[in-house]
Amino acid sequence: MSDLESLEKFLLNNPELDKLEGLLSQFNIFETLNIVNVEVRHSNVLAWMLNPLSNHGLGDFFQKQFLKYFVSENKETLADTISLFDIELMSYADTEIRREWGNIDILILIAEEKKKLAVAIENKMKSPEHSQQLQRYRAIVEKEFPEFVKLYIYLTPDNSIPSDENWVPFSYSTIADLTENLLTYKRDVMNDGTADFITQYDTILRRYIVGNSEVEQICREIYKKHKDALDLIFQYKPDVELEISEHLQRMIGANESLIPDYSSKSYTRFITAKLERVIEKKGEGWTKSKRMLLFEFNNYDMRLVLRLIIGPGPQDYREKLFEFCGSLKSILKLTNKLYGKKWQTVYQKEFLGKKDFENPIFEDLVEKIDSKWNDFLNSDLRQIEEHFSQNWETRP
Repeated sequence: MSDLESLEKFLLNNPELDKLEGLLSQFNIFETLNIVNVEVRHSNVLAWMLNPLSNHGLGDFFQKQFLKYFVSENKETLADTISLFDIELMSYADTEIRREWGNIDILILIAEEKKKLAVAIENKMKSPEHSQQLQRYRAIVEKEFPEFVKLYIYLTPDNSIPSDENWVPFSYSTIADLTENLLTYKRDVMNDGTADFITQYDTILRRYIVGNSEVEQICREIYKKHKDALDLIFQYKPDVELEISEHLQRMIGANESLIPDYSSKSYTRFITAKLERVIEKKGEGWTKSKRMLLFEFNNYDMRLVLRLIIGPGPQDYREKLFEFCGSLKSILKLTNKLYGKKWQTVYQKEFLGKKDFENPIFEDLVEKIDSKWNDFLNSDLRQIEEHFSQNWETRP
């Protein structure tokens, strides 16, 4: 079967695709806000559901179920600490939920008269542990709450093993089960807004975090049935870095005061007409234009950074450029760094960081790029051009 025939079959004989599109077209606030994998948002939702005093109308139901499931799944590990019966009989009237206290994602404090309980929850969606944080958090809890029974929960999508053995793994699959229980057994005590919100949260947990959703099953069916067509489509899928590169080149080309230089997917270079008039073309081993001073967008490794670079060329001319740039330290601050024999960055401005690429929507990235580009043109670039226009020819 030819590639064209595979695509035609995919378009004509695919009722599963219509079903999938119907499911994905349903409004979900987490998808709309692009926060499906953002740890802090999940921590906020969990803290809200765990708090008996929150406006969800569930009282202590979710908190009690959360602790019961955790203790039940780890009976042997927690045998000397707390039992399922302790959790069941405990009063949750005096409960406090703290967010980011001591940098701990969620801290539950239950000040019951018979048995006080402190539960620290470290929530990890994708980011790894760092700087012995689990040991530090445990030390804080032990110091501040010596009279409390203490539980340390390491919450991850895949039941990852924590570096500190005092922390006990707990999976988001159990959270998904708990949200389903809420919708099954407590729907009648929730208002419509709360029920809709928890339904949407349950959907994104199963769709993106723990799997086994209806969407996942349909996707597998579609792939088995139309593997050739989907592999072909994947081969030509949009490339965010390439789209950014093309946008940068259009952006530069649309500005009459800018002169494009050699560009690729990862590098987009240009110079301004004003700088072009005063900087000699003595470059060697960089671009064919022989320019020695160029602005360069670095577009790779989930970052977009604009730099002004002194490239390779006669050392005496490079040194003059470097020293001259150093006289505008308010903008060209990187001249304080060690002088490079071949390449020297004298200016840097970040346009996009790694967080922007976590779940990239191209239109949102373009909006950020354009905003920072306008700031650059109206502020830093203007000052750089004025400095060269007024002082380069008259330098000693």
